[in-house]
Amino acid sequence: MKHLVLVFALAATPAVAQMTAETPNPLAGKVEAAEAGHALFGQMNCAGCHAYDLTGGMGPDLTDNSWQYGGKPGEVYHTIAEGTPRGMPAWKDKMTPDEIWQVVSYIQSKKQ
Repeated sequence: MKHLVLVFALAATPAVAQMTAETPNPLAGKVEAAEAGHALFGQMNCAGCHAYDLTGGMGPDLTDNSWQYGGKPGEVYHTIAEGTPRGMPAWKDKMTPDEIWQVVSYIQSKKQ
């Protein structure tokens, strides 16, 4: 039964390879997803670079509209999953696709 649930969960989340800048966040608008993303933001120490209020520090501000690697949901997902050449680590091996989308939901809930 656990395998069946995992298959359904994976089928519901687009694979990174199929993702484009236009890929919508499947969890957009879900308050519980943003709350879970907030918890993950702290647990995964994202705040160490982006600050607890997302306004940046060593890492960039996540509340403004100026994003070097793109601020659309699919782009944010890709940046979190794959990392960047300028210091952002890849999280795809440490977080599930749904967890990454939850963090994207949290970030989207705080953008200006």
